[in-house]
Amino acid sequence: MEDILKLRSRILKTVREFFDSQEFIEVETPVLVPYENPDSNVVNVRALFSDFSGKKFDWFLHTSPEFFMKRIIWHGIPRIYQICKVFRDGEVTESHNVEFTMVEWYRTGENYKKGMEETFELLKHCAKAAGKKELSYRGRRVKVDSYTAITVEEAFREFAGIRNLLDEDEVIRVSGEKEYESGFFRLLVDRVEPAFSQFEVPVFLYNYPEKFSAMAKVSDGFAERFELYVCGLELANGYTELTDFESYRKKFLEKGKRALDKGFLKLLREKPLPDCEGVALGFDRLIMLITGKDIKDVIPFPLGKLIKEITLPSF
Repeated sequence: MEDILKLRSRILKTVREFFDSQEFIEVETPVLVPYENPDSNVVNVRALFSDFSGKKFDWFLHTSPEFFMKRIIWHGIPRIYQICKVFRDGEVTESHNVEFTMVEWYRTGENYKKGMEETFELLKHCAKAAGKKELSYRGRRVKVDSYTAITVEEAFREFAGIRNLLDEDEVIRVSGEKEYESGFFRLLVDRVEPAFSQFEVPVFLYNYPEKFSAMAKVSDGFAERFELYVCGLELANGYTELTDFESYRKKFLEKGKRALDKGFLKLLREKPLPDCEGVALGFDRLIMLITGKDIKDVIPFPLGKLIKEITLPSF
């Protein structure tokens, strides 16, 4: 445990030095929030609590600090970052833990292409601090002196045999699924992501179909969104961020009223968010790539270990 704790401490310091050198401000936002994440593929952990009068509240642990960080951007702070614990229900695998550490940042006046550049620079910076010229995971090795970038459309054509990614019938037929969304993710997981594990450099996958735009701006049917893969492992996700009231309101309501972030929408009704890019990076996965270990080996107290602990005999 000592070696992992020392490494995590050193890389946390490195991340802070990277952003501090570029005049980012480190911020803190609520972990306990009244709003559900609007992404249909992400499930919050619920949190029940009471005030002094006994009134009960059914809230959530945040899955990302995104929307409260955007409130700070709205108030005129141009560069911010945060390192925090986040929580996502149901995510327990060799590369997932319900509770994990995220590095998230926003920069005004830039777009997702700048986000790709700075994400790679941060990756290089952390690898160097760890004394690593290569990153590794499950026998795969990747050099961090350069990267490649490929559009989602190009990747699906090359690795999944999809001629037109926006042709929903083709995606359904090739994937064997009944719906476009499940077909897209089936091909992504079964064919595209495994191909990325063969690359000898980090891979940026960018320009997602509008249907998978999340909170990214869309141009000509494709979202200004990217994901970074290293050794086939997804490490980061970034966007050119949406800025207007109606876009956010529509996104929130797609999930339901509990995802309707009223405080953020109140601000956006007054004026839009400044043009900006934002990135979220999984810190524990970064440590996995530096050490070549699974997530249970790089978190001091992983969920699986705690679950086993409660089955111990009573004392």
